[in-house]
Amino acid sequence: MNRFVFVSDATSEQSSSSLGRKILLVASGVVALLLVTDIVSLVSESDPARFRIRAIEAIVNASFALALGFLWVRTRYAVIVSIVAMSLTAFTGAYLFALLIVPLLVGLVTLTETRKYSFRYLCVIGLWPLLIIVFRSYDLGFLFIIIPLVAAAYFIAIFVRKFQEQREADRKRIEELRRKQREAVEAERKAIARDLHDIVAHDITVISMQAKAAGFSGDPAVAQAALKVIGATSKEALQDLRVLLNVLRSDGRATRVDGSIVDKAGNAASSLEILIGVEIFAERLVDLGHPTKTMADPKLAGLPQSAQAALYRVLQESTTNIVKHAERDAPCRIEALIVGDRVWLEVANKLPGRVIDQGFDSGGPSSGIVGMVDRMAAFGGTLSAQRVRGDWVVRAELPADIIDGAHRVPEELPGVQDT
Repeated sequence: MNRFVFVSDATSEQSSSSLGRKILLVASGVVALLLVTDIVSLVSESDPARFRIRAIEAIVNASFALALGFLWVRTRYAVIVSIVAMSLTAFTGAYLFALLIVPLLVGLVTLTETRKYSFRYLCVIGLWPLLIIVFRSYDLGFLFIIIPLVAAAYFIAIFVRKFQEQREADRKRIEELRRKQREAVEAERKAIARDLHDIVAHDITVISMQAKAAGFSGDPAVAQAALKVIGATSKEALQDLRVLLNVLRSDGRATRVDGSIVDKAGNAASSLEILIGVEIFAERLVDLGHPTKTMADPKLAGLPQSAQAALYRVLQESTTNIVKHAERDAPCRIEALIVGDRVWLEVANKLPGRVIDQGFDSGGPSSGIVGMVDRMAAFGGTLSAQRVRGDWVVRAELPADIIDGAHRVPEELPGVQDT
């Protein structure tokens, strides 16, 4: 059996032991004073007959005090010594310390040890009245005092222990809620950072490239076209930022009407449709001088809005990287398909001939790639960004079971080939 200073992984048991130590400390002081009083009375007794009686009482009382003291060291020793002391009272009739120590022992053992162990100890104590009935039947009045005291100590300790456990459970639940709240705040902060990166990085990159094109072209027609793209892109950026700010202020919806975002407080994810995104970003790549082929499955409209938003942001980040790093006339390809049990989005562009390698093995993944990986992981999907036969290919995959059963495609689409 463990020491009284009960060490356990359960904090509720540690709390009960802490309370038990406080009770034991007070009780030890009281018992020590009573024992000193008995010893002083014994030493000052001059009558041999009364000296013998007081000596017996002192021995029994010292046994109970020793049992109480063993609680500081090891509960098992305390239980054994207390059983011996109770047996002595059945033969000697020295009940004074028993009235104090036995209920105290029952309460402390119940409070600090396992319920199974404390119940066994209570059953052993239940044999004590039988000894008194057999050897000192004329002391039955003592039983009417000690039995209610022991029962009260046991049930009060059970109640206190349950209270301590409930309080500890409440404390853990509050800590868990606080932890989840911190995690939610951190996740929201990262989500906002990703959205800001997706919105600002893409649109500012397009505006910057168009501004350079307008500045170096020397052709008024080219400059006018670039300014038109800059105006449209900046308008979209402002709309996206406005919707994102509304998300932070309140909870509602943001929807598209005729392809444009309606500014309502709410979740911008509802406006980020992957099929619309394929059209928008393919057109933007073409405007920037990148011949672009697209292939999109209409059944992607059956994806949850949150999954569409994640794919939309991956597409946005991928096309931003094309604008930043690809040669002006580099051909591109965008595929958004459902094949078998997977949903995939693949964005590829021709790498410049001077580029040897890019990606995770070249300086580590960028913050944009990390954000895309996080978005896919949230839906049980994967993302890879690597060189494939002279192309830079970003491929995002999601499990097709996120689509409603009515929209699932059991077989591979005709005419679709793996890249």
